Amino acid sequence: MSYLLKDATLATLDPVSIERKDLRIVDARIVERRSNLEPREGDEVIDLSGRLVIPGMVCAHTHLYSTLARGMPGPPRPPLNFKEILELVWWRLDRALDEETIYWSAIAGAMDAARAGTTCLFDHHASPSHIIGSLQIVREAIAKVGLRAVLCYEVTDRGGTQEREKGLDENLALLRWAGNSPEQESKTLPPLFRGMVGAHASFTLSNESLQYCAELMQVFDAGLHIHVAEDRWDVVDARTRYGLGVVERLAKHDALNSRTILAHGTHLSDGDIDVARSAGVWFAHNPRSNMNNQVGYAPIGKFGERVVLGTDGIGADMFEETRLAFLKGRDANNGLSAEHWLGVLANNNRLASKAFGGDLAGLREGSIADLTVLDYRSPTGVTAGNFAWHLLFGMSSASVESVMVNGKFVIRNKEFGFDDQDLYEKARAASERLWAKL
Repeated sequence: MSYLLKDATLATLDPVSIERKDLRIVDARIVERRSNLEPREGDEVIDLSGRLVIPGMVCAHTHLYSTLARGMPGPPRPPLNFKEILELVWWRLDRALDEETIYWSAIAGAMDAARAGTTCLFDHHASPSHIIGSLQIVREAIAKVGLRAVLCYEVTDRGGTQEREKGLDENLALLRWAGNSPEQESKTLPPLFRGMVGAHASFTLSNESLQYCAELMQVFDAGLHIHVAEDRWDVVDARTRYGLGVVERLAKHDALNSRTILAHGTHLSDGDIDVARSAGVWFAHNPRSNMNNQVGYAPIGKFGERVVLGTDGIGADMFEETRLAFLKGRDANNGLSAEHWLGVLANNNRLASKAFGGDLAGLREGSIADLTVLDYRSPTGVTAGNFAWHLLFGMSSASVESVMVNGKFVIRNKEFGFDDQDLYEKARAASERLWAKL
């Protein structure tokens, strides 16, 4: 399939560039970017009349399994701390998930992501009552919507050795599949799915479990996707039981590399941050989740240049997450500018580009055609100099008009290519069954 996007205002994030050009897209890639391109046989011509086109948004840390938690019944008693939030809310929810509710959580979450202009998800999955095959269920749901994703299962000891082994096996199965997927074998179409090694957090992982995760990473040249120092409890546990900082403990087990995502990092010490930066990891900041769980504000200014943004399962609206990250930083007086956060958002695309082996950060000839068309109507002009401020104080998911992934429209003129209302209704029915288990 080929498209000719006429008269598009192309906006890339870092370095910021605003340029009025045409784009020709063939199969999954941008093949031409020039003014006044003429249609070729087979092109579908779409006149964008100056609408903004940006690279598809990327969410660097999320939990699709939490999608059906929206509005769910409260816990048996109010949690008094973060550990009780896990025990009374999230660990009850993930254990209640079955094959059906895993699927509908992922379907609904992926549709919400697409509507927000997010084309790629780094998902961190848990469903201890249905582990084996769970990542393929998540993959099938995301594929139904048409997005791309990097998947993993969170290995943990909290359910005992048998569940830990199943978690390791599930990561292994996905990594093997992603390494031999039909998409990857095609020289024309880039892959839509990749794998990582998932782990919950240091305080629910024995040394043996960490070692097994590290061995999987080495076999598949994969990164670790793990929560780190989200709450002080994680830090205290590592110091008390192992005499190490959280990141120092990961490093001791060779569980750090340049593909690793450390989510949160709210209570990391300077020493742990130095170890993590030396290993070249990505720090995934999740400001809305940190505020919601009252775990504190991460020392973002110390993390260096490899900071990305996630939502920790609070949807996948990266417009909203970036806006909140900026405002929370202003409130904390950390001195980080609007341009800084635009650069962080661009890092998400760099992370995805590394994972998929192609350019998902630019709108250049040769880039993979993951893009979002915005119907953004502003009373003031949009320039490279003020684009960050427009993104933070003007643009939103409501501006999303069309979304393309791998050269195919997932949303066009605000409509999916399938009956999304029917899928939402089925997800609501599944949520009722899930809540009944709680």
